[in-house]
Amino acid sequence: MPSPFLARLCASALSLTVVSATVLRSAPGHTGPRQQTPAGGCEAPRQGRYAVMGLGTIVSAQGTTPEARLLEERWLPGGVLEGRLVERLGRELRSGTYRGSVKVVGPCLVQVQRQLPWGPQLSEAVLDGRGRPLYSLDRGKGTVITGRWLPMAPGSCRAEDLNGVVLSSQVGLNQRSGSQGWIPNAVVQREQWRDGSVEGVALASYAGVGDTTTYRGKLQLDRDSCWGELVERDGRGVDYRYRTLVVKGRNGARGYLYLQRDANDLTVGWLVRD
Repeated sequence: MPSPFLARLCASALSLTVVSATVLRSAPGHTGPRQQTPAGGCEAPRQGRYAVMGLGTIVSAQGTTPEARLLEERWLPGGVLEGRLVERLGRELRSGTYRGSVKVVGPCLVQVQRQLPWGPQLSEAVLDGRGRPLYSLDRGKGTVITGRWLPMAPGSCRAEDLNGVVLSSQVGLNQRSGSQGWIPNAVVQREQWRDGSVEGVALASYAGVGDTTTYRGKLQLDRDSCWGELVERDGRGVDYRYRTLVVKGRNGARGYLYLQRDANDLTVGWLVRD
C-alpha cells in the first residue's frame, strides 16, 4: 500500500502551486481551424506547447518509490504529441524524448498516451474552458502521480527572460545516508534574477527542523532551448543541482520548473516570476 504520508505529500505539492475524431484546436500563434465549443462547456483540445510538472509515487514489489518529472510537450494536429522529459525515480535520474497521442474520452477530458524510452505511460487530463490541459492523473497500475500543466509560448528562451523577482513554495524529500526511507521537507523561496544569475533566501523545514539560509546560483540554458542546468550554493557552502525548464510567456518568462538532480534530495517545483 502507498504510504499515507507520501500520498498527502503529493496532494500538498500540487495544491501549492504544481484525439479521437476531434481535431486539436490551435493555440495563439498557431494556424488551424477554430472548433465549436461542445455541450460540456470546453473548447476542443488546444494545439500548442506545454510545460508539465509531475509528482507522486510508484508502488511495486520492491515497495513504494517517490517519483517526480518535468516534461516539455507539444500537441500537434491529428492528435499527435511529441515531447522531452527528465524524471527522478527514487535516486535514479533518467531522460529522453518521446511521441504519443491525445484523444477525447469525455466532456473536458482527454487521454494522453506516451511511448517513453523505458515503456508506455498513460494519463488523463482535465481541460479548462479554452481547451487547455490544467491537471492530470497517471492511470498506470501502481501509480499515484498527479501533473500540473502550464502553456508555453513558441520559441527558445534566454536566461534574461527570468530577470526580476521569482517566488515559490514547494515540498520535497530527503534520504539520509544509509537509510532506505525518505524524509519530508518544505521550502519557501524568494529570488532575484539578473541575466542568469540568482540570489535568494530560503525558509526551510527538514523533518520538522526549521532553517533559513541565503544562496547564489547560475543558470546555463541549453542551446536554442528552454531547458537548462541550475547550480546553487547556500551560505554554508553546500551545492545543489537542478534540471530546469523555463516556462516561456508572451513577455519574458512566466517562471521556471526545476527537478533536483542530487541523489539524496528529490524536489520538483514551480517557481513563479512576479
